[in-house]
Amino acid sequence: MGLSLRASVDIRAPVDRIFDIVCTPERLPEWNASIERARRVEPGEPVCLGSRAIFSGRLLGQVLESETEVVTFERPRLFSTRAIRGPRLVTCFTLESLPFGRTHVEVDVNGDVPGGVLGAMLAEGFLRKELTTSLDRLRTLGEVPIG
Repeated sequence: MGLSLRASVDIRAPVDRIFDIVCTPERLPEWNASIERARRVEPGEPVCLGSRAIFSGRLLGQVLESETEVVTFERPRLFSTRAIRGPRLVTCFTLESLPFGRTHVEVDVNGDVPGGVLGAMLAEGFLRKELTTSLDRLRTLGEVPIG
């Protein structure tokens, strides 16, 4: 049994600003509740199709390191990664520009986590909470103050 999560948030900020935050590996610890450290495999290289990043964080109390590769990069609308090491997850961000300088962000996370069926069942509730927390943090980080 695989993992499948979906969540969304509306952010009071332009789509380009949010896309830049989402696709910059070094900014992930600022908003992604699951990630403690992140870096590009090739420091200083721009993020683009095929770029790789290494992350470390905790999942159900275990320290995990993963490496991801960018598989979709369509600025400022789509950004997807797939794990090539660590939990085999594909994460897809779809961003939509809304009126009044707002952005709608939808995130889909699919794949397998350690522990098979039991691992997926245990991880789903935890990861759903982490995803919601992460999107709240992304909104706080990305929003442009009014006035």
